[in-house]
Amino acid sequence: MKINGETKLIGFLGSTFKTSKMYAMYNAAFEALGLNYVYVPLVVKNLKKAIKGIRHLEICAVGVTIPYKIEIIPFLDELDNNAKRIGAVNVVLNKNGKLIGGNTDGEGAVMALKEKTEIKGKKIILLGAGGAARAIAFAVKDADGELTILNRTVSKTEELAKAVGCQSGGLEKLSELMSSTDILINSTAVGMTPNVNQSLVDKELFHKKLTVMDIVSNPKETKLLKEANEVDCQIIFADRMLLWQGVLKFEMYTGIKPPIKIMEKQL
Repeated sequence: MKINGETKLIGFLGSTFKTSKMYAMYNAAFEALGLNYVYVPLVVKNLKKAIKGIRHLEICAVGVTIPYKIEIIPFLDELDNNAKRIGAVNVVLNKNGKLIGGNTDGEGAVMALKEKTEIKGKKIILLGAGGAARAIAFAVKDADGELTILNRTVSKTEELAKAVGCQSGGLEKLSELMSSTDILINSTAVGMTPNVNQSLVDKELFHKKLTVMDIVSNPKETKLLKEANEVDCQIIFADRMLLWQGVLKFEMYTGIKPPIKIMEKQL
């Protein structure tokens, strides 16, 4: 990779900027296609000032992760239709100084699920009600899944469920719903390094007909996935969602079809 005065800069901002796997994935893809882009971490201490920096330094795009997916919205000029209905952003494009937010998280999650299972007509529990949960909830409903959202803070869950058009409740409902559930998705940060011994689901609730996906990527095998695997559930690692949402963002960044095999290998 050669960096010069024509190199287009794509940034990444969020709490996982030190551990993200996206740098290797995107930069390998840019190099493979001979594109003069570079993907780098941005350390953000003041989000409002960071957004001004993106404008004035002509950074062409940024990937966005927790805790900024919702917080960033007031500082943007526009949201695409998907980000607007979700109310969360995981990508910002800089179009000649106009910052436009988008969201590929939900579609990426659905693509990862469809590699292993059907979604239409399946009973699905989504844990969480944050930015990633919002994206996944809308995408699962678009794919005709029978969705229930469960979360510690019930008021947030009810608001999201109303927007999506699905059932909701507190985490205590897990014990009554799990036996008839086909797919379980954890969209919270529970189980992420350094809190690797945490899980929202008691092991005895897992059953062999269940597919379990965790969007926590560090560690790769969370306690949730480890215990699900021990009960012979079908498991889906966060890397699959990371790949597909990244594939979608690559085309948004560059306008070019991505080299999926190279991105997959690097990830």
